[in-house]
Amino acid sequence: MNGVRPFTIMLKDMEVMKVDFETLQYEILNEKYLPYPVRGKLRRMPDPGSIKSSYDMTQSMIAARKNEEAIVSWLANRVLLLSRANAKWIYNLFRFEQTGTDEQRVRIAMTCRAVSVSDSYWLKFDDDEEITWSKVDVKQNPLNEIVAQVALHGKSLTLQGSMITPELTTNGAYAKAWRRHPDGNLWLYKLGANGNMESRIEVMCSNLLDKMNVEHVHYEAGKDEDKYVCMCPCMTTEAKVILTGMEFISYCNVNGMNPEEEMFRIDRESIYKMWIVDFLISNRDRHGQNWGFFYDMDTMEILGCHPLFDHNKAFEGEYMKDLDAPYQFGEMTIRQAALKAMGEVDFRFTAPVAREDFITERQYLSFKKRAGCLGLKVG
Repeated sequence: MNGVRPFTIMLKDMEVMKVDFETLQYEILNEKYLPYPVRGKLRRMPDPGSIKSSYDMTQSMIAARKNEEAIVSWLANRVLLLSRANAKWIYNLFRFEQTGTDEQRVRIAMTCRAVSVSDSYWLKFDDDEEITWSKVDVKQNPLNEIVAQVALHGKSLTLQGSMITPELTTNGAYAKAWRRHPDGNLWLYKLGANGNMESRIEVMCSNLLDKMNVEHVHYEAGKDEDKYVCMCPCMTTEAKVILTGMEFISYCNVNGMNPEEEMFRIDRESIYKMWIVDFLISNRDRHGQNWGFFYDMDTMEILGCHPLFDHNKAFEGEYMKDLDAPYQFGEMTIRQAALKAMGEVDFRFTAPVAREDFITERQYLSFKKRAGCLGLKVG
């Protein structure tokens, strides 16, 4: 990683790890607070004075390479992919090269200090004596409206203002941007493909989940620049932050744990309810970044699953037809997973579900049929 200046990984105002890719220095300052995606991947660097042979030097270089790979992967995965809608225009705004490589994404992370709404990690450089968490935290500071306009609407604008923005570390496929509401809270605005149908489906699914005993993010319909958007409040707090399913599985595998056993040990009820919901709404998009866990930033304890979210691809036409489509959990079909889950948890509707809760008749009939498969009654 040539040309990347030394930095310290910070957790709020706590120093966690010093990194210097040029001199191969990787000093862990607080192991307890290392980010989950690098835990188990880092190697202790030997004291230079202890290197007495070519073998010692080789082992030192291997450790350095492993450490670089772990840190680069963590930083790169914090940065938006070029495949996200309007990402190319965001890259143009900042004059980033559009290579899409991990090295390029690390350089982007350097620009925005890797700040994210998902957690409280950030990067501090050696000459940053006056920079503190309160000055870079996107939950506390003004958002860059120009970046938000480009992120959501793909506008051609000139960058002004702060380079610290959550738009560079918000992933996903669709055009989206963070907005601050009058009460001071952050809300994520998202445009859907296919006109506004996918955004409407997101709101519809949120309203359906309101009628189930399931923890979920609440979405509302809104307008931005006269375009229909679905919008939801930021679900993280200063203390409660996100470990994605993808990061959790990798962490378990690297550290010799069985991911399936661990996720059921942590929060079996939420996992099973997720399986039932996915079957009911014909959701084929439960990938490793739209399910996961909350953990406590003060104790680093994994607390349980975060609320369900991101259902704008539910009720896809062909998928509604296939009640026995493969499911990404447990090597089962989606119906088998839902039936198994129904025998494990108390899942129920908390209010009547009726035709008016759906955009189309086909969605209603599909939901009703699937509910019947599980012994659930729909009006």
